[in-house]
Amino acid sequence: MSNVGEIESALFKRVAGGHIFQAPNPWLFGRSSRYLVNDTQKAQLLAIVTPRRPTLWVVVLAAGIGLWAAVASVIVWAFGSGHDQPTAYDMVAMTLLIFVPLILALMMALRRNLRRMQPVLAGLPRTDERISHSERQQAMAAAMSFRRALLIGAAWTVILLLQIFVISHDRHLPFSNAQSFLNVFLAVVAAGLAANYLVIAIRKAMSKKTA
Repeated sequence: MSNVGEIESALFKRVAGGHIFQAPNPWLFGRSSRYLVNDTQKAQLLAIVTPRRPTLWVVVLAAGIGLWAAVASVIVWAFGSGHDQPTAYDMVAMTLLIFVPLILALMMALRRNLRRMQPVLAGLPRTDERISHSERQQAMAAAMSFRRALLIGAAWTVILLLQIFVISHDRHLPFSNAQSFLNVFLAVVAAGLAANYLVIAIRKAMSKKTA
């Protein structure tokens, strides 16, 4: 999410009497607290969770993740098994090195935002009504522009084509080693995300024509 509309659609849901705010869980998973907020409180909470420059924030985050993934790969290569092809042990070590620090950093960022939210959330009424995953997905798709959906879909399509190229030129059979398994997995993920965003773009283009 890199714009205010998408962030708003992921965290808030309009109901009679205001909005439901679904606070992020500080442990990432599990039940989250939900509050009934008015327009003013919604604007205050949205200002806390929205970066000042959302697009720049996404670019810097993506670059940082890519750089750390490269560093983790070098560390595993330098201290790993020494094989030409990464072993299952190497892939597990690389996965842990990449994702554990990222998860910890995300948890720290969420907890920081939750501390900043406390003055707004203190005393607000709780609610049992929740924002379902499908509602969140539909709201985020509605908030996304045609151009943005098309660009993201195109980016994931490029990644998919690169993975297909790598797989087709790999002398090993798919799933025969850890590296080929990872390549196939990334191709499947890229295919799913590319299809998702391109479908959103197509629907928005069709809605513009019928409007």
